[in-house]
Amino acid sequence: MDEFILQGCRVGEPGAIEALVRQTQGVVYRVCLSILNDPSDAEDAPQETLIAALKALPGFRGDSAFNTWLYAIAVNACRRHLKQRTRHTAIHMALTLDPSALGDRPPDPEQTVIRHEVADALWSAVSELDEQHRLPVILRYYHELPVAEIARILDISEGTVHSRLFNARERMRGLMKVRESLFKEKKGARR
Repeated sequence: MDEFILQGCRVGEPGAIEALVRQTQGVVYRVCLSILNDPSDAEDAPQETLIAALKALPGFRGDSAFNTWLYAIAVNACRRHLKQRTRHTAIHMALTLDPSALGDRPPDPEQTVIRHEVADALWSAVSELDEQHRLPVILRYYHELPVAEIARILDISEGTVHSRLFNARERMRGLMKVRESLFKEKKGARR
């Protein structure tokens, strides 16, 4: 983040605040949506995040990257939203096939369906993880953040991040095997 914009935000300059919002709202929205899995909550959480960030900006010393600091605020805003929910919904963002990877040939419909089924099963497995394991998985594999940055965002040690990612992968591996067995049984029953 440009220090000039941050300094303008610290003194309440409307143009600087507008620039900060414009530059960060997309990434904050994606973080919030991937954690909350609810578009209406994901519309509110970024606003809360940016308001909280602007209020806390005078205390931002630059010990970490601005985006790391902002991600931490977004995660905390999302945690508040999750605590207010009476129901927990599964993460339904499907991994989509990158159309540019197809080249000129049309996609194989069967392969497309299989990819979507695998993506749905994977995100369903992610949604079954508890929050302390789900957040590191989302930040690492969906947002591609390094472990050190995840540790700062979640205010835990890097070793704890590694441990939670390992445990989450093991649990998801088990869940995926169960789903694969059920799929094979279901497929065999249709024949």
